Amino acid sequence: MSLGLGSVIASAFEVAPWLAEIGRFKTSVFVTVGALLAVNYWLAVVRPRQMNCAPGDVCHIDSPAIRLNRLLFWLSVVIYAGAVTFTYAALWWVRMQS
Repeated sequence: MSLGLGSVIASAFEVAPWLAEIGRFKTSVFVTVGALLAVNYWLAVVRPRQMNCAPGDVCHIDSPAIRLNRLLFWLSVVIYAGAVTFTYAALWWVRMQS
């Protein structure tokens, strides 16, 4: 399994060498993405509750579009939390091994 993962990572860096540059600024990237998720929280969760939309309108809190928006937001938060945890746990683990 690790051989397969290594080849996938090697292929990704061969196709997109700029990924290594982004890796050097991982803290800035995570902070920026966290700030964007905070703005998206306001757009997907807080703002629809404040709007006075009639049932059946697209902007109503229980419309399928708003529900899908909230679902995708929370899915993004889970992926973000997993990425932050995995990245910094892996860095900690590598430092402990050396």
